Amino acid sequence: MRTILLSAVAVCLFAVGPVVKAFAADDKTGAEEKVAQIAKIGVVDMQAVATKSAPAEAAKKQMDSKFGKERTALEKQGEALKKKAETLKNPKISEEKKLEFIRAKQDLDQKTRNFVRKVEQEEVKLRQDMVTLVFQAAYEVARARGFNFVVDITAGGVLYADQSMDLTDAVLTEVNKLYKAKGNKKDEAKETKGDKKSKDE
Repeated sequence: MRTILLSAVAVCLFAVGPVVKAFAADDKTGAEEKVAQIAKIGVVDMQAVATKSAPAEAAKKQMDSKFGKERTALEKQGEALKKKAETLKNPKISEEKKLEFIRAKQDLDQKTRNFVRKVEQEEVKLRQDMVTLVFQAAYEVARARGFNFVVDITAGGVLYADQSMDLTDAVLTEVNKLYKAKGNKKDEAKETKGDKKSKDE
């Protein structure tokens, strides 16, 4: 995402350069005003949108619902192994008990790796859906308010932005609106499918 945004900034700078040159014959104030009118840039705090929006909250609940029990079970197994590791410090513990502990730890490590892999795959899909919504929302807000470019203020390239350039709240509202509309479309599709199934029966 950062690469895309940096590319947008680069295009912005490239576009502004020729404009400045074209108005070099005009007085400095007039040229700056014309450039400002042509290159209207907005900023969005992507981190805020990614954590406070309705789809972000829904994604968190979805992850907890899907993986919460498994995560808790793995954590309990890990705590049990820690306690068992303490008992192995006793020199009287048999080699068989030590091997049993090693096998249990290897088994837990494998389960943990598989769990992390599943979680990461799910997170990638959720992030892709989120990015699609955010880009669409940013486009709608920028177009409605006459902004030529919108950049992520959390990407590290923005040192200062006037409050009038901050579109975070507007984009957040638009993301929630698009997410709600998307959810309604899914519900309608399910209802249509259910009605069709009932008629077939």
